[in-house]
Amino acid sequence: MNSRAETGAGEGAAGVGWRPGWILAPGHDLAWFLVLPAAAVLVAMGCHHWLPYVALASVNLWVTIPHHCSTWVRTYGMAEDWQRWRSRLLLGPVLIGGIAILGHNWAPTTLLLLVTMWDHQHSIMQQHGFARIYDFKAGTGTPRTGRFDLALNWVLYGNMFLTAPLFVQYWVRELFTWRVPIGVESVQAIQGFSWAATALMLAAYAVHLAGCLRRGDGVNPVKLLFLLASYGLWYGTAWHTDSILVFGIAHRLMHGLQYMVIVRIYLARKARDRGESGGGLGLSLAGRGGLWQFIGISLLYALVFQLVVGQPQPLESFGFGVFEFNSVYDAIPELGVGRFSERQMYELFAMAMVDAVAMVHYYFDSFIWKVSDRTVQEGLR
Repeated sequence: MNSRAETGAGEGAAGVGWRPGWILAPGHDLAWFLVLPAAAVLVAMGCHHWLPYVALASVNLWVTIPHHCSTWVRTYGMAEDWQRWRSRLLLGPVLIGGIAILGHNWAPTTLLLLVTMWDHQHSIMQQHGFARIYDFKAGTGTPRTGRFDLALNWVLYGNMFLTAPLFVQYWVRELFTWRVPIGVESVQAIQGFSWAATALMLAAYAVHLAGCLRRGDGVNPVKLLFLLASYGLWYGTAWHTDSILVFGIAHRLMHGLQYMVIVRIYLARKARDRGESGGGLGLSLAGRGGLWQFIGISLLYALVFQLVVGQPQPLESFGFGVFEFNSVYDAIPELGVGRFSERQMYELFAMAMVDAVAMVHYYFDSFIWKVSDRTVQEGLR
């Protein structure tokens, strides 16, 4: 979810002091936005202790692919979005799919880094978008609050990436791959600067909140608890596991479920306000029985996706990440490069499919979820 809104006004008058506001309702927000992150951590840690390593890859797929399907329902399934974004919805997947295929053939590591960075940006913008909705609902903050929220998200997430042991190993290895000389002292200096910048950002944010309270602009405490829960998940898993898959399960459970909830609510409110029965598949899923249809379509999409990715293997190995692919590239003996094994070749094929789908999802969200868009606001009131 992407947000570039700078609104500080909501459904009511400007708040005085602490003014709680809810995206859905107190019970729903407690479940999906405050408690879910902690539950996601417990699920991820349970998977880590009780499932074999190869199974974690499939768990990652099953908790992230359904929320991609929500994007397709939100875009292709709504007549309104289809009319507004027709050219982007048609050309975007073709261009991005081509980039993914070329990247995996010519520069797979560079493509992986690109997708990873885009994923981080996408996650930051979703949480920032929810934070803006919280202020909008409560009528709290000022036009500057959105910029402070966005800066806080970038600094907190960036600090985690630079300092958490889980991620340090990746960017340090990549710097070595690029032949950038870096030693222990350099890493410590980078991390020291990151922590200092984070402390300054937190202090500036606290001063801004104090100013909002003093001037009577109001502060939504639920938004602060939401941000605390989100970064509690990210920081907690990044410091207490050495498995990127475990981090991914916790992150994608939170990110994916929250995304699916907001899509479902968005569709339901669009259908309620407009009373459209012919607004496309998206609005038809918002009616009676639509919730189970929505869930069923998402799970069916995940099943088909994994069947396609796992097609080279018999069904008994489905779901556990152990796949083969029969094609191989020719060796390049003059460069000392051997042939790809069947497993390596298939992994490239599978990664290309996942990367292409993920990048299309990120691309669509960059323009369909701007909270500053009046059309989007109609479905979030």
